[in-house]
Amino acid sequence: MKMKGAFTVSLLVSSLMLTACSKGTEQSHTTTQDTAKKTTLNVGSDMTFPPYEYLEDGKPKGVDVEIMAKIAESDGSYQPNWIDTRWANLIPGLKGKKFDVLFSSMYITKERLQQIDMIPYYKTDIALLVRGDSTLNPKGPDDLCGTVVGTMKGTAFATQLQEISEKRCVAKGKAEIKVREFESSPQTTQSLLAHAVDIQYDDAAVMANAVKNLGSKVKVTSTESFYPILGGIGVRKGDTETYKKIEDGLNKIKASGEYHKILAAHGLQEPTADDIAKLMK
Repeated sequence: MKMKGAFTVSLLVSSLMLTACSKGTEQSHTTTQDTAKKTTLNVGSDMTFPPYEYLEDGKPKGVDVEIMAKIAESDGSYQPNWIDTRWANLIPGLKGKKFDVLFSSMYITKERLQQIDMIPYYKTDIALLVRGDSTLNPKGPDDLCGTVVGTMKGTAFATQLQEISEKRCVAKGKAEIKVREFESSPQTTQSLLAHAVDIQYDDAAVMANAVKNLGSKVKVTSTESFYPILGGIGVRKGDTETYKKIEDGLNKIKASGEYHKILAAHGLQEPTADDIAKLMK
């Protein structure tokens, strides 16, 4: 049975989080104006994940969009053409040459590195979001036992939750975590507000953005570290030309200070050499 206010909540979340989800149709968005004599770099992204990447009035916005624009500007020979698609299409699309680059706040994992090459560009962790009026106050992984937790389908989040449930809950005689997966982060937040889940498990910057836009309707309660991890830009294996183009551009905007300004504006961190050695395996 649908809740009486579900439709209103859906509209509220969609407008406040400034995001859009295409339903089965990929959309292309060129983000530079001076297109003369420039080649096109097709950038695959699931643009439903503010503040990293999202659509506002049909235009790509967010941390990743800003960084990619600066990288392209530092080179000057190409323009990024953003192609909005759903998460499950990203790696297959890159391998199938539909995209030249994946720029979608994609976490670097051992499994992904076996399929594509990745250039690290930020460090993040998990945060827990609950409704503003919730009596739950989960601080860390152990507090998720026996709750219904919503997360984004096809991501590392669902795998992490299953691991927490098995090792920290069931193995210790506690109730398992009931994991419910949704197509996008905004849909998960909508389900939280509609009481379909107790807690949202998601990227820390994304959860901070939800609080910023939804105010007292939600709150972040977590204080413990979960899975500190690096986000990376994906490049097809063997495509050394594109890899070097992106890596060189990233290094240029680091040197200019533009990269640090973008990360700082969104509360994100640049990974250290130790972070990369430890987390990019």
